[in-house]
Amino acid sequence: MIGSGTLTKNIAGRLARTAYDALNFEAVRATKEHILYTLGTILAGSSAPGIKQTLAGAQALGGSQESTVLVHGAKLPAPSAALVNATMGHSRELDINDDRIAYKSSVTVIPAALAIAEKIGGVGGKDFIGAVCVGVDLGIRLGLATNPKPIHARAIALGPFAAAAACGKILGLDENGLHNALGIAFCRSTVSGNSTVAPSLTKRLGVGFASQSGVIAALLAAAGFPAAGEVFQGSAGFFQTFYRQEGDYDALLDQLGSRFEIVLVGPKPFPSCRYTHCAVTASLNLLRKHSINVTDILEVRVQIGERDMRSVGGWSEDEKKKKRRPEGVVDAQFSIPYTVAATCLSGGLSLEDFTGAKLRNDELLDLAARVKPILNPELDHGPMDVKPQVVEIVTRDGKVFGERVVYPKGNPNNPVTSDELVRAFRGMARYSAKPLSADKIDDAVSLVLRLEDVPDVSILTQLLTH
Repeated sequence: MIGSGTLTKNIAGRLARTAYDALNFEAVRATKEHILYTLGTILAGSSAPGIKQTLAGAQALGGSQESTVLVHGAKLPAPSAALVNATMGHSRELDINDDRIAYKSSVTVIPAALAIAEKIGGVGGKDFIGAVCVGVDLGIRLGLATNPKPIHARAIALGPFAAAAACGKILGLDENGLHNALGIAFCRSTVSGNSTVAPSLTKRLGVGFASQSGVIAALLAAAGFPAAGEVFQGSAGFFQTFYRQEGDYDALLDQLGSRFEIVLVGPKPFPSCRYTHCAVTASLNLLRKHSINVTDILEVRVQIGERDMRSVGGWSEDEKKKKRRPEGVVDAQFSIPYTVAATCLSGGLSLEDFTGAKLRNDELLDLAARVKPILNPELDHGPMDVKPQVVEIVTRDGKVFGERVVYPKGNPNNPVTSDELVRAFRGMARYSAKPLSADKIDDAVSLVLRLEDVPDVSILTQLLTH
């Protein structure tokens, strides 16, 4: 056990000593893929509900024109740009998810790092990759270290630390500076305000605040603000404050700086709560394996655990009704009946399935009413946060086709390929609030895939702005 007062110093020292050269090939590859995919989620989110208001509010704060809001082109102070870009990145429920702990691993770090890199200028690709990898890794490790397990680790809680670490690395902070940055980030960490019920959009805004907080923490630390002290351990530390017990410090420190958790996290291929993805994956597999026509479907039975029933299945009768007939996009994104019905009807699940017209589509809603979530408490015993689910499609001729999915598409055990990831980026770019030229999209893909050779990563903001 690490003595009180030394854990955060240990972490800060390792962060200070870890740079691009410490990353192996897989860590570099995974980090670049996280960067490309997260930029795609920002493009897609630029047209999402609530973004115009987020941008207007950030502009009303005023300040120097330092960093770019992607797509829209507004120049804002770096913390404000990170706020808007991260909120866009989380707005479509497409951002990368760690299935072990439900942590949105990259959506706070990358917008923050990009804002700081543009603010100071001249940040090369290697330094940017190294900083992003270090920040993402720290956030994941904090989630893995949280007790009790299994844990639902929230980006609004861990994001400030992860973003502060990445921004601190870009700013060249030493051990003491990074220690201060983590201490300041703790002032902005929270687990509240995470509403997933329409019409509230605070879930996506909370991620934006986390990214903004990381930028602010790193800038204050760079200015010499003192905050060094024990941040994570002890009665006043992060783990005791929010979870009332100490963290798993072996998990937090094991090969920190030489082994990177980012390689064990993949992108979400569907724009809905990750707790719907095993059912969506199983439904797609059954449709394809058995050539099932949607008109032949009598009902769909989806076995889920109690946790999933409460979050995406509907626990009470009123909740079940809202899951079958969502009142807004957020409700639809957190609904097994809606997402499974949309998957069966469309042969997939895309942003097109979460428009106002689809939410009122009689055929879709009729099928959603025939998707039956069934409680199976045994499914809660899985070790990951994302639990297995079982789908049975019953056809009108009495046949039953079933499949159990433990690892949804996008999990490292059921991975999205590099080609699929690039296609996903291009697909997300089509939802940009302002059209981006095909040449800009091509150049952005090419640049990120060879990012280690780029002398100034702020060119990305030029390519991804109308």
